[in-house]
Amino acid sequence: MANVTIPQLPVAATSAGTDLLPVEQGGVTKQMTNAVLFTNATLTTPILGTPQSGTLTNCTGLPVSTGLNGLGAGVATFLATPSSANLRSAVTDETGTGALVFANTPTLVTPVLGVATATSVNKMAITAPATSSTLAVADGKTFTVNHSLTLAGTDTTTMTFPATSATIARTDAAQAFTGNQTFSGAIIGAVQALSGPGAVNVTQLTTAFTSTGTGDALTLADGVAGQLKTIVYVAEAAGADTGILTPANLGSATTITFNAVGDSVTLQFIGADWWVIGLRGAVVA
Repeated sequence: MANVTIPQLPVAATSAGTDLLPVEQGGVTKQMTNAVLFTNATLTTPILGTPQSGTLTNCTGLPVSTGLNGLGAGVATFLATPSSANLRSAVTDETGTGALVFANTPTLVTPVLGVATATSVNKMAITAPATSSTLAVADGKTFTVNHSLTLAGTDTTTMTFPATSATIARTDAAQAFTGNQTFSGAIIGAVQALSGPGAVNVTQLTTAFTSTGTGDALTLADGVAGQLKTIVYVAEAAGADTGILTPANLGSATTITFNAVGDSVTLQFIGADWWVIGLRGAVVA
């Protein structure tokens, strides 16, 4: 076979691993196999151009900032330095500023939550309503609750409190009031119905007495300072019936006798005695 130069060799489209390939080095032509030339070969600073295909599974050292194409603005910077600020720069529909927030005990600064669901806020348990409810506190105002409290009433009811600090009165027990009290409606006191001899009570404002005989004995225990008590003779079982009231302590007297229907007396407890402050028909003795 005559000697030929490499440019004179025919062009091969493919080569097998055992094919001999000519290599010219320093003016000397050598031969090597395809497998030796291309299997596990180490290339030093090659310029590859645009390869048709390839697998980079075991490649390292790819620079993120210059080695990746098609990334959105700021994404490469975030991949290289994954900070909250760089993530915020990489996304385009964020809201708010500050650090990235995760689910467990995050710290939020003046957040606008919108419609939120919670079971507690600042250790205060919240029970969700079946549909919806509203708690409104006017701007700059404080609502303080010092004890367990249940509020009940009718929807759309408005309760107006005093203009100064005060104690709210209850309706089912005795109350002490200071200052002048003005009532726009009638003052209605409970009435005891007493028939025949017995005790005139000190728990109701008025006692309506009906006699059942002559000289029905009536008693009245001491009241509390300032208490008012009215006894009215309203009916009798037969003509000439009477009732005699003997209070435990009666100022300047001992008894009050009711002789005819319509007799009445109003007493006020002052100091240690009941005192007559109003009288109609009854006899004080």
